Amino acid sequence: MPIVVGLRYPAPAGGRSEEELTFRTYHGYMRAICAWTTDLYPHTGGLLPGVADAVRRGSWRTRTPVGTRSLPTRAQQFLRNGWATEVLLNSPRVIGGPDIIGFANHWASVQGYYAVFEAFNALAMVVGTHLTTHEKMLRWAADQVGQPASPFVVPWTTRVAGPPGAWSYEGFGTVRPLAVSNLTVPTATSAPHLVALALKTTRKRQIAEHHDQWLRPLRTAAGKPRARLPKAELDARCAKLHATTLIDLLYRLRKRANYEEADAFLSGALSVADATAFHESLTEVVAATLLTTEIYLAHLVGRPALEACADALDVPGVLEPHSVKARMALW
Repeated sequence: MPIVVGLRYPAPAGGRSEEELTFRTYHGYMRAICAWTTDLYPHTGGLLPGVADAVRRGSWRTRTPVGTRSLPTRAQQFLRNGWATEVLLNSPRVIGGPDIIGFANHWASVQGYYAVFEAFNALAMVVGTHLTTHEKMLRWAADQVGQPASPFVVPWTTRVAGPPGAWSYEGFGTVRPLAVSNLTVPTATSAPHLVALALKTTRKRQIAEHHDQWLRPLRTAAGKPRARLPKAELDARCAKLHATTLIDLLYRLRKRANYEEADAFLSGALSVADATAFHESLTEVVAATLLTTEIYLAHLVGRPALEACADALDVPGVLEPHSVKARMALW
Protein backbone atom coordinates (compact mmCIF):
# COMPACT_ATOMS: atom_id res chain seq x y z
CA MET A 1 0.00 0.00 0.00
CA PRO A 2 1.70 3.23 -1.13
CA ILE A 3 2.12 6.31 1.02
CA VAL A 4 1.42 9.78 -0.37
CA VAL A 5 4.90 11.24 -0.01
CA GLY A 6 5.23 14.70 1.48
CA LEU A 7 1.70 14.95 2.90
CA ARG A 8 2.43 16.61 6.26
CA TYR A 9 0.75 18.96 8.66
CA PRO A 10 1.49 22.58 7.66
CA ALA A 11 4.23 24.28 9.65
CA PRO A 12 3.02 27.16 11.85
CA ALA A 13 4.59 30.57 11.50
CA GLY A 14 7.82 30.72 13.47
CA GLY A 15 8.40 26.95 13.35
CA ARG A 16 7.19 24.21 15.65
CA SER A 17 7.82 24.01 19.37
CA GLU A 18 8.54 20.67 21.03
CA GLU A 19 5.06 20.77 22.57
CA GLU A 20 3.45 21.31 19.16
CA LEU A 21 5.36 18.40 17.63
CA THR A 22 4.38 16.13 20.49
CA PHE A 23 0.74 17.14 20.25
CA ARG A 24 0.74 16.64 16.47
CA THR A 25 2.19 13.18 16.91
CA TYR A 26 -0.42 11.99 19.40
CA HIS A 27 -3.20 13.74 17.53
CA GLY A 28 -2.12 11.96 14.35
CA TYR A 29 -2.06 8.58 16.04
CA MET A 30 -5.62 8.96 17.36
CA ARG A 31 -6.88 10.23 14.01
CA ALA A 32 -5.13 7.35 12.24
CA ILE A 33 -6.97 4.78 14.35
CA CYS A 34 -10.28 6.45 13.52
CA ALA A 35 -9.45 6.88 9.83
CA TRP A 36 -8.41 3.25 9.38
CA THR A 37 -11.43 1.99 11.31
CA THR A 38 -13.83 4.09 9.25
CA ASP A 39 -12.22 2.89 6.03
CA LEU A 40 -12.44 -0.76 7.10
CA TYR A 41 -16.01 -0.63 8.37
CA PRO A 42 -17.89 2.14 6.53
CA HIS A 43 -21.34 2.83 7.94
CA THR A 44 -23.82 5.63 7.38
CA GLY A 45 -24.20 5.92 11.15
CA GLY A 46 -20.49 6.54 11.71
CA LEU A 47 -17.57 4.75 13.31
CA LEU A 48 -19.31 3.03 16.22
CA PRO A 49 -22.09 1.30 14.24
CA GLY A 50 -19.46 0.16 11.74
CA VAL A 51 -17.36 -1.35 14.52
CA ALA A 52 -20.44 -2.97 16.08
CA ASP A 53 -21.38 -4.66 12.79
CA ALA A 54 -17.83 -5.93 12.32
CA VAL A 55 -17.60 -7.25 15.88
CA ARG A 56 -20.95 -9.05 15.66
CA ARG A 57 -19.85 -10.73 12.41
CA GLY A 58 -16.76 -12.17 14.11
CA SER A 59 -16.13 -15.91 14.31
CA TRP A 60 -15.77 -15.57 18.10
CA ARG A 61 -19.55 -15.84 18.41
CA THR A 62 -19.45 -19.49 17.36
CA ARG A 63 -16.36 -20.20 19.48
CA THR A 64 -17.72 -18.71 22.71
CA PRO A 65 -20.75 -20.16 24.56
CA VAL A 66 -23.68 -17.77 24.99
CA GLY A 67 -24.85 -16.69 28.44
CA THR A 68 -22.65 -19.06 30.40
CA ARG A 69 -21.02 -16.45 32.65
CA SER A 70 -22.31 -14.36 35.51
CA LEU A 71 -21.73 -10.65 36.08
CA PRO A 72 -20.37 -10.36 39.65
CA THR A 73 -21.16 -7.31 41.74
CA ARG A 74 -17.53 -6.23 41.65
CA ALA A 75 -17.45 -6.50 37.86
CA GLN A 76 -20.56 -4.31 37.70
CA GLN A 77 -18.77 -1.74 39.84
CA PHE A 78 -15.78 -1.82 37.49
CA LEU A 79 -18.07 -1.24 34.51
CA ARG A 80 -19.91 1.66 36.07
CA ASN A 81 -16.59 3.20 37.13
CA GLY A 82 -15.40 3.00 33.54
CA TRP A 83 -18.66 4.32 32.10
CA ALA A 84 -18.73 7.20 34.60
CA THR A 85 -15.14 8.07 33.72
CA GLU A 86 -16.13 8.15 30.05
CA VAL A 87 -18.96 10.58 30.92
CA LEU A 88 -16.42 12.87 32.55
CA LEU A 89 -14.15 12.50 29.51
CA ASN A 90 -16.92 13.72 27.20
CA SER A 91 -18.28 16.44 29.48
CA PRO A 92 -15.95 19.29 28.38
CA ARG A 93 -16.87 19.20 24.70
CA VAL A 94 -20.59 18.69 25.40
CA ILE A 95 -21.31 21.08 28.25
CA GLY A 96 -18.04 23.00 28.59
CA GLY A 97 -17.67 24.37 25.08
CA PRO A 98 -14.64 24.56 22.77
CA ASP A 99 -12.71 27.06 24.90
CA ILE A 100 -12.35 24.53 27.71
CA ILE A 101 -11.15 21.66 25.49
CA GLY A 102 -7.51 22.75 25.55
CA PHE A 103 -7.51 22.42 29.34
CA ALA A 104 -9.56 19.23 29.27
CA ASN A 105 -7.02 17.50 27.00
CA HIS A 106 -4.51 17.59 29.84
CA TRP A 107 -6.66 15.04 31.67
CA ALA A 108 -8.50 13.45 28.75
CA SER A 109 -5.80 10.84 28.03
CA VAL A 110 -5.84 9.82 31.68
CA GLN A 111 -9.62 9.48 31.73
CA GLY A 112 -9.65 7.63 28.41
CA TYR A 113 -7.16 5.05 29.61
CA TYR A 114 -8.91 4.49 32.93
CA ALA A 115 -12.30 4.06 31.28
CA VAL A 116 -10.78 1.18 29.28
CA PHE A 117 -8.82 -0.12 32.28
CA GLU A 118 -12.01 -0.48 34.34
CA ALA A 119 -13.92 -2.17 31.50
CA PHE A 120 -11.12 -4.66 30.95
CA ASN A 121 -11.01 -5.40 34.67
CA ALA A 122 -14.73 -6.21 34.51
CA LEU A 123 -14.26 -8.48 31.49
CA ALA A 124 -11.31 -10.23 33.10
CA MET A 125 -13.34 -10.88 36.24
CA VAL A 126 -16.19 -12.36 34.19
CA VAL A 127 -13.84 -14.82 32.46
CA GLY A 128 -12.15 -15.70 35.77
CA THR A 129 -9.04 -13.52 35.89
CA HIS A 130 -8.08 -10.78 38.35
CA LEU A 131 -5.99 -7.87 37.08
CA THR A 132 -4.36 -6.06 39.99
CA THR A 133 -1.81 -3.86 38.16
CA HIS A 134 -1.46 -1.94 34.91
CA GLU A 135 1.26 -4.33 33.77
CA LYS A 136 -1.00 -7.36 34.30
CA MET A 137 -3.86 -5.68 32.46
CA LEU A 138 -1.68 -4.69 29.50
CA ARG A 139 -0.24 -8.20 29.25
CA TRP A 140 -3.71 -9.73 29.48
CA ALA A 141 -5.06 -7.34 26.85
CA ALA A 142 -2.19 -8.20 24.49
CA ASP A 143 -3.03 -11.88 24.83
CA GLN A 144 -6.77 -11.31 24.41
CA VAL A 145 -6.65 -9.30 21.18
CA GLY A 146 -4.37 -11.91 19.62
CA GLN A 147 -6.70 -14.86 20.29
CA PRO A 148 -8.75 -16.43 17.46
CA ALA A 149 -11.80 -16.15 19.73
CA SER A 150 -11.21 -12.46 20.40
CA PRO A 151 -14.14 -10.12 19.64
CA PHE A 152 -11.73 -7.31 18.78
CA VAL A 153 -11.27 -6.29 15.17
CA VAL A 154 -8.54 -4.49 13.24
CA PRO A 155 -6.95 -2.13 14.27
CA TRP A 156 -7.47 -3.31 17.87
CA THR A 157 -5.94 -6.66 16.94
CA THR A 158 -2.69 -5.06 15.77
CA ARG A 159 0.40 -5.85 17.83
CA VAL A 160 4.10 -5.11 17.56
CA ALA A 161 6.54 -7.52 19.18
CA GLY A 162 10.24 -8.32 19.09
CA PRO A 163 13.43 -6.36 19.84
CA PRO A 164 14.70 -3.17 18.15
CA GLY A 165 15.65 -3.79 14.56
CA ALA A 166 13.63 -7.00 14.36
CA TRP A 167 10.08 -5.82 14.95
CA SER A 168 7.24 -8.16 14.09
CA TYR A 169 3.87 -6.74 13.04
CA GLU A 170 0.86 -8.89 13.88
CA GLY A 171 -2.84 -8.48 13.22
CA PHE A 172 -2.47 -5.96 10.38
CA GLY A 173 -4.27 -8.18 7.89
CA THR A 174 -3.01 -7.61 4.35
CA VAL A 175 -1.24 -4.36 5.27
CA ARG A 176 2.53 -4.46 5.23
CA PRO A 177 3.63 -1.59 7.50
CA LEU A 178 5.91 0.89 5.77
CA ALA A 179 8.11 3.66 7.12
CA VAL A 180 6.19 6.90 7.51
CA SER A 181 6.73 10.19 9.33
CA ASN A 182 4.91 10.70 12.61
CA LEU A 183 3.69 14.03 11.14
CA THR A 184 2.05 12.45 8.09
CA VAL A 185 -1.60 13.46 7.82
CA PRO A 186 -3.83 10.43 8.52
CA THR A 187 -5.76 9.23 5.48
CA ALA A 188 -7.26 5.89 4.53
CA THR A 189 -3.92 5.12 2.85
CA SER A 190 -1.50 6.34 5.49
CA ALA A 191 -3.48 5.42 8.62
CA PRO A 192 -2.39 1.74 8.93
CA HIS A 193 1.25 2.77 8.71
CA LEU A 194 0.78 5.47 11.33
CA VAL A 195 -0.81 2.91 13.65
CA ALA A 196 2.18 0.63 13.11
CA LEU A 197 4.52 3.52 13.87
CA ALA A 198 2.55 4.39 17.01
CA LEU A 199 2.89 0.84 18.31
CA LYS A 200 6.57 0.57 17.34
CA THR A 201 7.53 3.81 19.09
CA THR A 202 5.45 2.80 22.10
CA ARG A 203 7.32 -0.49 22.26
CA LYS A 204 10.66 1.32 21.99
CA ARG A 205 9.67 3.40 25.02
CA GLN A 206 8.64 0.28 26.92
CA ILE A 207 12.00 -1.34 26.22
CA ALA A 208 13.85 1.81 27.24
CA GLU A 209 11.93 1.93 30.51
CA HIS A 210 12.96 -1.66 31.29
CA HIS A 211 16.55 -1.29 30.10
CA ASP A 212 18.22 -0.25 33.37
CA GLN A 213 16.34 -2.89 35.32
CA TRP A 214 17.50 -5.57 32.87
CA LEU A 215 21.07 -4.28 32.92
CA ARG A 216 21.51 -3.83 36.69
CA PRO A 217 22.15 -7.48 37.74
CA LEU A 218 24.54 -8.24 34.86
CA ARG A 219 28.29 -8.44 35.46
CA THR A 220 31.37 -8.81 33.28
CA ALA A 221 33.73 -11.78 33.61
CA ALA A 222 35.71 -9.65 36.05
CA GLY A 223 32.62 -9.11 38.19
CA LYS A 224 32.11 -5.45 37.28
CA PRO A 225 28.72 -3.97 36.30
CA ARG A 226 28.11 -4.09 32.56
CA ALA A 227 27.99 -0.79 30.71
CA ARG A 228 25.53 -2.05 28.11
CA LEU A 229 23.07 -4.83 27.58
CA PRO A 230 24.36 -7.64 25.35
CA LYS A 231 22.23 -8.17 22.25
CA ALA A 232 21.43 -11.77 23.18
CA GLU A 233 20.19 -10.64 26.58
CA LEU A 234 18.15 -7.80 25.05
CA ASP A 235 16.55 -10.17 22.56
CA ALA A 236 15.70 -12.65 25.31
CA ARG A 237 14.17 -9.94 27.49
CA CYS A 238 12.15 -8.50 24.62
CA ALA A 239 10.83 -11.96 23.81
CA LYS A 240 9.33 -12.08 27.31
CA LEU A 241 7.83 -8.60 27.06
CA HIS A 242 4.18 -8.72 26.04
CA ALA A 243 3.30 -7.60 22.52
CA THR A 244 2.47 -3.91 22.27
CA THR A 245 -1.14 -3.01 21.45
CA LEU A 246 -3.42 0.00 21.15
CA ILE A 247 -4.12 -0.36 24.88
CA ASP A 248 -0.41 0.19 25.50
CA LEU A 249 -0.67 3.30 23.33
CA LEU A 250 -3.52 4.60 25.51
CA TYR A 251 -1.39 3.87 28.58
CA ARG A 252 1.52 5.72 26.99
CA LEU A 253 -0.68 8.78 26.43
CA ARG A 254 -1.94 8.54 29.98
CA LYS A 255 1.59 8.56 31.40
CA ARG A 256 2.85 11.31 29.08
CA ALA A 257 -0.09 13.57 29.94
CA ASN A 258 0.05 12.74 33.65
CA TYR A 259 3.77 12.94 34.30
CA GLU A 260 6.05 13.84 31.42
CA GLU A 261 4.49 15.98 28.69
CA ALA A 262 1.54 17.79 30.22
CA ASP A 263 2.45 21.01 28.39
CA ALA A 264 2.01 19.25 25.05
CA PHE A 265 -1.64 18.66 25.82
CA LEU A 266 -2.13 22.08 27.42
CA SER A 267 -0.38 24.28 24.86
CA GLY A 268 0.66 22.01 21.99
CA ALA A 269 -2.50 22.51 19.95
CA LEU A 270 -2.25 25.38 17.48
CA SER A 271 -5.95 26.20 17.69
CA VAL A 272 -9.20 25.37 19.44
CA ALA A 273 -10.08 23.29 16.38
CA ASP A 274 -6.88 21.20 16.84
CA ALA A 275 -7.64 20.62 20.50
CA THR A 276 -11.24 19.67 19.74
CA ALA A 277 -10.22 17.29 16.95
CA PHE A 278 -7.80 15.46 19.25
CA HIS A 279 -10.44 15.19 21.96
CA GLU A 280 -13.04 13.84 19.54
CA SER A 281 -10.65 11.26 18.09
CA LEU A 282 -9.63 10.08 21.55
CA THR A 283 -13.23 9.73 22.70
CA GLU A 284 -14.07 7.75 19.54
CA VAL A 285 -11.21 5.32 20.15
CA VAL A 286 -12.24 4.87 23.78
CA ALA A 287 -15.92 4.42 22.89
CA ALA A 288 -15.13 1.81 20.22
CA THR A 289 -12.92 -0.09 22.67
CA LEU A 290 -15.68 -0.06 25.29
CA LEU A 291 -18.30 -1.03 22.70
CA THR A 292 -16.37 -4.13 21.67
CA THR A 293 -15.97 -5.11 25.32
CA GLU A 294 -19.70 -4.54 25.94
CA ILE A 295 -20.80 -6.64 22.96
CA TYR A 296 -18.59 -9.45 24.21
CA LEU A 297 -19.87 -9.13 27.77
CA ALA A 298 -23.49 -9.10 26.57
CA HIS A 299 -22.75 -12.38 24.80
CA LEU A 300 -21.10 -13.91 27.87
CA VAL A 301 -23.50 -12.85 30.63
CA GLY A 302 -26.67 -12.16 28.65
CA ARG A 303 -27.84 -8.81 27.40
CA PRO A 304 -30.44 -8.26 30.16
CA ALA A 305 -27.77 -8.49 32.88
CA LEU A 306 -25.52 -5.99 31.14
CA GLU A 307 -28.41 -3.64 30.38
CA ALA A 308 -29.45 -3.71 34.04
CA CYS A 309 -25.90 -2.76 35.00
CA ALA A 310 -25.90 0.16 32.56
CA ASP A 311 -29.39 1.28 33.59
CA ALA A 312 -28.14 1.75 37.14
CA LEU A 313 -25.87 4.56 35.91
CA ASP A 314 -27.75 7.87 35.91
CA VAL A 315 -26.17 9.73 32.99
CA PRO A 316 -27.27 13.37 32.43
CA GLY A 317 -29.52 13.56 29.38
CA VAL A 318 -27.25 15.89 27.44
CA LEU A 319 -24.38 13.41 27.78
CA GLU A 320 -26.33 10.22 27.00
CA PRO A 321 -25.44 10.35 23.26
CA HIS A 322 -21.76 10.18 24.28
CA SER A 323 -22.10 7.36 26.81
CA VAL A 324 -22.93 3.70 27.25
CA LYS A 325 -26.63 4.62 27.04
CA ALA A 326 -26.27 5.32 23.31
CA ARG A 327 -24.22 2.17 22.69
CA MET A 328 -26.76 -0.21 24.22
CA ALA A 329 -28.71 -0.26 20.96
CA LEU A 330 -25.56 -1.60 19.22
CA TRP A 331 -25.10 -4.61 21.51
